[in-house]
Amino acid sequence: MTERDTRSGRTQDSPGATEQQRAQNAKSFLATAVCVLGLVTSVGAAIATLFVGVGVDIVSAGAISVGLGVLGYFLGAGRLATMTIIVCVVSLFLGLAANQVIPGIGGDDRELPASEPRSQE
Repeated sequence: MTERDTRSGRTQDSPGATEQQRAQNAKSFLATAVCVLGLVTSVGAAIATLFVGVGVDIVSAGAISVGLGVLGYFLGAGRLATMTIIVCVVSLFLGLAANQVIPGIGGDDRELPASEPRSQE
């Protein structure tokens, strides 16, 4: 005999189904959390590149964010993970473009020093 919950329409006699549902809910929550973490990391790195001028961190943050998006896709958050990957790649390219276009943002290794180290001057 099954006792039916009239509010939600679920039966309460199959504990295996609820364990499967809990596992699926946990997996879905983890996938969503991973994708949101990837979005926050990527957008935060892009904003830091534009306003603070840290150009090196955009590449590593973008790569980690894309990896988190791929992980979220494999965990089951298809649309959110796809959007995470797209936003991460776009912010990665914008950050790299900002390093090339905006003066003052970028690597310090492009400018030569006034005198070479170990020179005979």
